[in-house]
Amino acid sequence: MISCQWCEELADDDRDEVLALVAAAAEYDDEAGFSRIEPRDVTARSRKGVRVSHLAVKARRGLSALEDVPLVVVAYLHLAVDDEGLGTVQFVVHPDYRSRGIATLLVEEMGLDVDRPDGWMGTGARALRTWAFGTHPAAERLTRRFRIASVSRLWTLFRSLTGPFAAPLDPVDLPQGTVLEEPRGLDDPASEKALDDVLGRAGIPPVQLEKLSESRAHGAGSVIVASGDAGRPRGFVWLDPSLHTHLELRASWIRALVLEKESRGGGLGAGLLVRALEVLRDAGAQIALMRIDPDDEGAVRLCRLLSFEQEDAHTCYQVGDWHEAPGYL
Repeated sequence: MISCQWCEELADDDRDEVLALVAAAAEYDDEAGFSRIEPRDVTARSRKGVRVSHLAVKARRGLSALEDVPLVVVAYLHLAVDDEGLGTVQFVVHPDYRSRGIATLLVEEMGLDVDRPDGWMGTGARALRTWAFGTHPAAERLTRRFRIASVSRLWTLFRSLTGPFAAPLDPVDLPQGTVLEEPRGLDDPASEKALDDVLGRAGIPPVQLEKLSESRAHGAGSVIVASGDAGRPRGFVWLDPSLHTHLELRASWIRALVLEKESRGGGLGAGLLVRALEVLRDAGAQIALMRIDPDDEGAVRLCRLLSFEQEDAHTCYQVGDWHEAPGYL
């Protein structure tokens, strides 16, 4: 019913079909907030420290049983394996072929054996991990059937900025000697220097720093920096004022909020977050969205105090042993 073969780089025809597939899936899944694969991942090649493999899953058009019906790409899997054999998986099925057993059949045919000498399916991966964003029933059914363990969670929170459900954005008293700078572009040299300075003193796990660095390289928006004595950056909030439709409302994202260790617990995080919400509101957003780790008690408490509500949950699934905490933005 399906056919597929691993490759280091997709052939031209397959690449074009996969690019069309991920674009169709991204548009279809946008409002639901499901996982999406970026076009740059489809064209990615192996690099130092990371081995990239692509899998274009094909079937007869319409899942026909007739041999004269042409093959088309119905799903795509992207695998990135680091030097330690830890494999990060991204997978998507074309919207026209969902709920028809494609993912289940693929797992049944390929298996999940990561204990072979050459790793999973000869890719070198001795452990696999993937994020499923949104409460996707297909992901829940698949992982339950094959007993794939969940190892971490994220929440998407929302906060009304206008309308009858919007709580006031009350001013926050900042720590003495601290000022919030005007928003600057994410790619502004001063922003990059300030972010690197704060991140160097934030005590964030290396996997988180790597994920944030990757997201910055491809991200957009602006940064508000909190500076203290002698202009030393003490924290920042990264926001993206660009508008998109979410639940029929104009929405914008807060991408990251980071403080240096010694500046936590004094109101600086609340001050940065309130200022970011003001900027998004003034840019026309009706709601603000952000993601947090529900096990981070400080982040949960802060967001509740600022009238954020939980909107969705996301799950990281894992096969094999991988002791490092999952990375997320």
